[in-house]
Amino acid sequence: MGKFLTRGTKLLVLLSGICLSAAAQDTFKVKDKFRFFSLKLHTGNHYYTGTELEDKLKNGYGSIELRYGWQSTGKAGWNAEHLYPSYGIGWYSGYIGDVDIFGSPHAFFGFITLPITHSRRNIFQVEPALGLTYNLKPYDPETNVTNDAIGAKFAVYFSIHAGGKYRLTREVDLLYGIDLTHFSNGRTVTPNLGLNMFGISVGGRYNFNASQRKVDNTEHPQTVLQARPVLDYSNTRPRPIRESSLSLYQAFGTVQNKIDAGTNHRYLTSSTTIEWQHKFNTKHGLSVGFDAFVDPSARDTSEYPENKEAMMVFFPGLHAGYDFLIDRLSIRLQVGYNLNSTARTIKGNSYVRAAVRYELTNRLFGQIGLKTMNGATADWIEWGLGYKVFRSVYRKSP
Repeated sequence: MGKFLTRGTKLLVLLSGICLSAAAQDTFKVKDKFRFFSLKLHTGNHYYTGTELEDKLKNGYGSIELRYGWQSTGKAGWNAEHLYPSYGIGWYSGYIGDVDIFGSPHAFFGFITLPITHSRRNIFQVEPALGLTYNLKPYDPETNVTNDAIGAKFAVYFSIHAGGKYRLTREVDLLYGIDLTHFSNGRTVTPNLGLNMFGISVGGRYNFNASQRKVDNTEHPQTVLQARPVLDYSNTRPRPIRESSLSLYQAFGTVQNKIDAGTNHRYLTSSTTIEWQHKFNTKHGLSVGFDAFVDPSARDTSEYPENKEAMMVFFPGLHAGYDFLIDRLSIRLQVGYNLNSTARTIKGNSYVRAAVRYELTNRLFGQIGLKTMNGATADWIEWGLGYKVFRSVYRKSP
């Protein structure tokens, strides 16, 4: 009987050891999932180009912002090239002035945080964000006639933040900086002077490892995973790829003239572009191209009295631009010149296109952009698809 108990005890110890070893192996196999929450408070002043709302906007604005994000770790080649960006989704809520005129705007958006320096404690970074603003109180010819900034309940939300992230503890960072926030609908609905808010922000970021709950989710864990990844900065140069392509891009938009404010009358616009693009590496590129714009709203002579005789709707132009590349995503900025003299009279000498392109395949891409007139005045939002009819790639070994 004693021998049986001894053997049973040994077997139990052996099985326990096997179980503990398996648990340890499972812990070792768990993949790190680095995540974060952040909260920011914003305050500042309005930059308003009209006159009707100056008194209503003179006290500035205040807002709060919540974000949830993913921290890149270097698994993809572009991570190190951009000093390990983070990205995610966020929610904005703000007080921008008299709620009876502007409403109480909220927004959902996506963002990417691009570090421009790296150090052990303080990192400077740039954060663009793009999304949808809702709960606005738009212009109404009877009940809200003074609001010439926003013509719809919804608007594009765009913000860009420049500042820093200062590490306080193992998990917590202090966030600080300056930012510009813009609400606009790109002349989809008028009036559309837009709201521009420039100010400062301060907040905090909490970093954590989402795999912790799989390893040890007790109140006092014995096994604690890293809250931040160990990042390798030994090779952050962009990969020397050279790609040249000739593409055809077709986009459509919709616009409304001032005289049609408060109605459903609008015009369909078209943008056809033939463009040559050269990518110097996986981070930087340049482009030049020909644009053929069609804008039937230009026939409205009350809006464009200079077009009374020509009744022009076709506006050709040439553009050149810079592309900032993040894997398949491109952030694009182009400056163009109107080729026709009547077009220059109606829409100014130059136009700008700010756009985001995503390459669905090596040849097919989708692009959303804002095309302007008279320099920086919104003309319309372009929604389109493009195809690279010619593509040549030269890869140089690192």
